Amino acid sequence: MWKPLTMALLVVVAAVAGSAPADVRWLVVGAAMFGVLGDAALLGEGTTWFIRGLLAFATGHALYAAAALVVGAGATAWWGVLFVTGLFAWRFLPSVVPAARESGGRAMMAAVLFYAGIIAAMVITAIGTGRWLAIAGAALFAVSDWVLGQRQFLGPDTFNRLAVMVPYHVGQTMLILGLVGVGAG
Repeated sequence: MWKPLTMALLVVVAAVAGSAPADVRWLVVGAAMFGVLGDAALLGEGTTWFIRGLLAFATGHALYAAAALVVGAGATAWWGVLFVTGLFAWRFLPSVVPAARESGGRAMMAAVLFYAGIIAAMVITAIGTGRWLAIAGAALFAVSDWVLGQRQFLGPDTFNRLAVMVPYHVGQTMLILGLVGVGAG
């Protein structure tokens, strides 16, 4: 229950912090709101609730990526492409994707790959902004999702719950603050 409540607080932070123009601010507020919905969905049990959470989080990641594009994805985004592609190939494909297929068949594997693509886009666009808070936040957010995938598909003993929660909350906070302009300029 704490995870959705913490995200609700971050919705307020997204609405009032920084000096972002209205279009960026509302994209970030929307992203954080979908984070609340995703967290609430993950309180449920079973595949249906997991997929609902995945879709809510994917929408939030897409809104964060859109906000980063509005902020401005510069040439540094190419470093993001290289980084995310390498990390994805090294850590995600060999472990989480086969386990997702084993857990829920091709549909689950496709959902996980779709979600991973959305996360990658969010990280790449955050890197493109050149804003260090947003970059670090997006990276931590991606780490929390990778750890969650490990726990979901390879077993809860692979990582402690704190290994999901800490990078998730710190990452979301940094990403939100970075995109709304706190510490920029």
